[in-house]
Amino acid sequence: MPDIESNRYNKYGDQIAVDDGYTIQELIDIILSHLRLILLITLMGGALAFSVSQFVLTPYYESSVKLFVNNSRIGQADTTSISDLNASERLVNTYMEIVKSNTVLQKVADSSAPRYTLEQLRAMVSTQSVKNTEIFYVTVTSDDPASAQKLANQIAKDAPEEIMDFVEATSVKVIDYATLPANPSTPNVKLNTAIGFLLGLILSVLLVLLLDMLDVTIRSEEDITSLVDIPVLGVIPTIDLADAKSNGYGKYADYRSHYEH
Repeated sequence: MPDIESNRYNKYGDQIAVDDGYTIQELIDIILSHLRLILLITLMGGALAFSVSQFVLTPYYESSVKLFVNNSRIGQADTTSISDLNASERLVNTYMEIVKSNTVLQKVADSSAPRYTLEQLRAMVSTQSVKNTEIFYVTVTSDDPASAQKLANQIAKDAPEEIMDFVEATSVKVIDYATLPANPSTPNVKLNTAIGFLLGLILSVLLVLLLDMLDVTIRSEEDITSLVDIPVLGVIPTIDLADAKSNGYGKYADYRSHYEH
């Protein structure tokens, strides 16, 4: 039972104890006494997360192209200054915005089969720069791996021309073309299953603690003394019939039964 912190009186004038929570040993005992329930809920949480991730959620695939953009106006001097590097990074951000512009995406949409709308393509395309370089990635996410690869390579074909039209003295080269993704990027079945096990474990422990707090059954004299500040006058023992006969209680019962009949 929880440790006693202070005493107070109820409306009938009886002195009762106020506890200050569970001790570590009490928490361990509660968990061990409900170990089967905790394991069951934990396994159910992991199995549910695995089933949803594997059979319910739609898998999505990612395919990326790697582009290098060079601006001849930067680095014309013999040395490259900090301002040149900052200008280079700003230009990469400009290039990435051009890739996601309506002009480029509409051109890709017109060349794609099946046809995608502009809004669909915008939701599928993302860009990411490589720090301190003029290199950036264009990634396409789709529920069809072949479509993701095809759209990414189509962007690599159409984007350079548009970038060079908008930014003068610029050349664009494809470093890596998109490949066919073999495994989905989302959902991560292993991670989701692990999270399911963890959530199941946490919820099961909270559940058994709640059940213990709601359980007001008195099982021993210690439970009584922790609730009210009165002495225990006596305890009725539990007598096992088999032990009673071996200790002589059964002989008296047989004797009484014989003479009663």
